[in-house]
Amino acid sequence: MYYNTILTPTVIRTGKNILGKLDEILESAHLYFPKKILITQENLFEIYREKLVPEQYDEVIFCKGGDLAEAREMLTKIPSTSAVLIAFGGGSVLDLVKYVGTQLDKPYITMPSALSNDAIYSCVARLTYNHKKKSSTVQPPMGVIIDLNIVKMCPRELLVSGAGDLVTNLSAVKDWQLAHEKTGEPINELACMLGRQSALSIWDYSAADLYTDDFLRDLAHGLLTSGLSMTVAGQTRAASGSEHMISHAIDEFFPEKATIHGVQVAWAFLEIEKQLRKDEVFAARLQEFYDRIGLTAVIADNIPWKSEDLRKLIPYALKIRKRYTILSEA
Repeated sequence: MYYNTILTPTVIRTGKNILGKLDEILESAHLYFPKKILITQENLFEIYREKLVPEQYDEVIFCKGGDLAEAREMLTKIPSTSAVLIAFGGGSVLDLVKYVGTQLDKPYITMPSALSNDAIYSCVARLTYNHKKKSSTVQPPMGVIIDLNIVKMCPRELLVSGAGDLVTNLSAVKDWQLAHEKTGEPINELACMLGRQSALSIWDYSAADLYTDDFLRDLAHGLLTSGLSMTVAGQTRAASGSEHMISHAIDEFFPEKATIHGVQVAWAFLEIEKQLRKDEVFAARLQEFYDRIGLTAVIADNIPWKSEDLRKLIPYALKIRKRYTILSEA
């Protein structure tokens, strides 16, 4: 038989008040590890100490997160004995543990404190090196545990950012299809299906829904499905296209003007639809979604760029990676 082998999480648990039930969750999945090591930021640990139940862990390691040098230094701090790494925090902490776990060939579980981007489950870690963001291919986590009561405590703009990052999968899939048509680049239709459906999972929500269990669950599952699309494809094509290239260009060449990732890619997506793809009908629908979910206001508060700046950013974006997108035709 000829089938693809896909790495999927052994454990996915979404619910309320489950942050302190790690042992129970692992046991229900028939998993046992001699050591459990929690990696998080010290301020988060103090805020959520009671909910984390520190007694569950054999060791707690504090980090700042997001820095490649720190990640490499941490490689020497992890014991060589069989252990599972537990990452609790935002995207910077999760990406650091993804890198460390992959380098040490140790299983790891992500427990996000916010749902601001798809770092919770993906095959890529973005870490800063010499003041620039660097992407590394990593093994996806063996498990994801999402406590709805924890992510419900994060600021509104981070939830809106998560929605922004997720909906831009629609742009990434368009770019991949364009590359397939124009250059013959191989395309994985299953990955495209997953990427597109993950974005549409939150399409009908509004700002009034942001802190409801239904929205948070669908956002969490959408981000997980987005990560699965990348795992299926073995690359980021289904979740990262021209809009991410613009965002990464801002991060690298104009860091003083950079802001929250999901907000940045959402801004780029809408401008690309209006100016480059020139799909007025879809651009209007996208604008309506932004207005309804609260992205329009968050973009206005956080993005210093004007519409006319998009074309100025394209030459920088084309330096980010050699990937055929709508930017290649601009």
